[in-house]
Amino acid sequence: MVTSNPFPTIEKCPSVGREKHTVVADMDGTLLIGRSSFPYFALVAFEVSGVLRLLFLLLASPLAGLLYYFVSESAGIQVLIFATFVGMKVSDMESVARAVLPKFYSSDLHPESWRVFTSCGKRCVLTANPRIMVEAFLKDLLGVDMVLGTEIGTYKGRATGFVCKPGVLVGKNKADALKKAFGETKPDVGLGDRHTDIPFMAMCK
Repeated sequence: MVTSNPFPTIEKCPSVGREKHTVVADMDGTLLIGRSSFPYFALVAFEVSGVLRLLFLLLASPLAGLLYYFVSESAGIQVLIFATFVGMKVSDMESVARAVLPKFYSSDLHPESWRVFTSCGKRCVLTANPRIMVEAFLKDLLGVDMVLGTEIGTYKGRATGFVCKPGVLVGKNKADALKKAFGETKPDVGLGDRHTDIPFMAMCK
């Protein structure tokens, strides 16, 4: 998905003979066609807490956009996470992630990424999305072995809206998470779609 050197485009990546290979892929813009996770945050907000929560998220979205493009990708995502999840019951979040989100994610799968991803025997997704939001879809429907995503803080069964250390998994945090999970073992294939994916992709063969 990354078009700048030294990485080839996904269309040039062969998918034959990868049964013993390990693939690590980003989610938005890579496994999924859509590059923005906002529609899915909005869906969670509405399904769990109704119109008022969705309105709160919509009001917070301009700030999130400004931070995303002019400060950092991480800062923008943190605002979306806070507006969407603060005060939500963890059980409600898990329920929507399992019952509602998968059908929407499934309709947005990128065919070329899917071709390469499913050809590999071991599959890992490394994403800035909250793990609790995407794990059910990735493991139950896509057969993903490992999901490394942003962790949301909780207190007495409810989300605080803040992210746990090391923060949102973008850029260096993605690379560090991959290093922690795989150690000195290099995954065979890395799939990403933006410059902040380069650090983790550079760690793959």
